[in-house]
Amino acid sequence: MSQLKPRRIFLHCGLHKTGSTYIQRNLQTNREPLLEQGVLGLGPNTFKKRCSEFWRHLQWGRRLDRKTPQRLTSETRHTLMELAGEHPETIHTIVQSFEAILGTLHSGLADSPLRKTLNKGHKSGLYRFAKSRTKRLITGLEDSLEHRSILWTILFASRSHEAFVRSCHNQLLKEVLYTPETSQNDTFRQTADFSRTDHQSLEQTPLKLASKRDLNVVCLDYEQASDLEAPSTLLWNVLNHALPQQADRFRQLMEANTDNPNLNKTTNPGLNERGLELAMQARPLFKRRGLKLFRKFLEKNFAKSP
Repeated sequence: MSQLKPRRIFLHCGLHKTGSTYIQRNLQTNREPLLEQGVLGLGPNTFKKRCSEFWRHLQWGRRLDRKTPQRLTSETRHTLMELAGEHPETIHTIVQSFEAILGTLHSGLADSPLRKTLNKGHKSGLYRFAKSRTKRLITGLEDSLEHRSILWTILFASRSHEAFVRSCHNQLLKEVLYTPETSQNDTFRQTADFSRTDHQSLEQTPLKLASKRDLNVVCLDYEQASDLEAPSTLLWNVLNHALPQQADRFRQLMEANTDNPNLNKTTNPGLNERGLELAMQARPLFKRRGLKLFRKFLEKNFAKSP
C-alpha cells in the first residue's frame, strides 16, 4: 500500500493581516501543479471542514495528552491520503498555511476568554493558546503520518505594532464583530491584549518542540516582504522559504497559469473611512448569515487604496 511520508513540512502560521488569505488562495488555485511537483498544499479549511474532530482537538485538546487520539489520527491520515492524489509516495513536502492555529481575532480580541476551565482559559489576549495549539498540530501530524523524520519549518510574519493593531481593528469592524466599547480605535487599543503577538514571543512558541525534532523558525518582515501594488511579491518571498529549491520553478508555473485570478489581486483588503462607517452602521441590520455578503460588498466598493 502506498504511504505518505513527506520529508519536509512547512507551516505558515500568521500573523493575521499579513497576506495569509492571499497566500492560501494562490496555493489552492495552483494545487494540481504543486502536486505534480511533489508538494501537497493544505489551506485553512482542510482541518476545519474535512477533519472536524482533529480541529476541535487542536483548539481544546487536553494539556496532558502526549499522543493524539487514535480516532483522530485515522481520520486525518485518510484525509491527507485523499488530498495527496494517486501517488502519495511522491509527496516530499507539505505546505500548510493556517493562521488560526495561533488563535482567531474574534476569540482573542472581541470575545471574553473561552473554556475557562481548560487550557489556561483564564488567560486573555490574542494568540494566548499559540504554544499549545502549535504543539498539538505538529504532534498530531506526526502521529497521523506515523512518521517523525521530518524537517519542520515554521514561518511567522511580523509587522510594525501600530500597523498590526490598526489592521486588526479594521478587520473586526469590517466583520461587524466589535463591541460598542471597542468600536473606536483609541478604546480598542486600551482594552485589547496584544502582548503575545510580537515576533520574540512567537519565536519562543516552538522552542521546546525543537529539542526533539529538526525544527527551524523563520520570521518574515511583512512590510519588507510585500508590495501592495505587486501582491505576488509576498507569495514569492514565502515560497523562497517554503520551497527553496523549487521556488523559481513554481514562480514560472504560477505566472503561466492564466486561469488564476488571484495572483495579482489583493485579498481581504482594508476598508476606507466610508467603508468603516458603513460597517458600524450596519451592525444592528444584519444577522450572522448576511454579514459575509455585506463584507464582500464593502470590500468591492470601499477598499482602502494602496
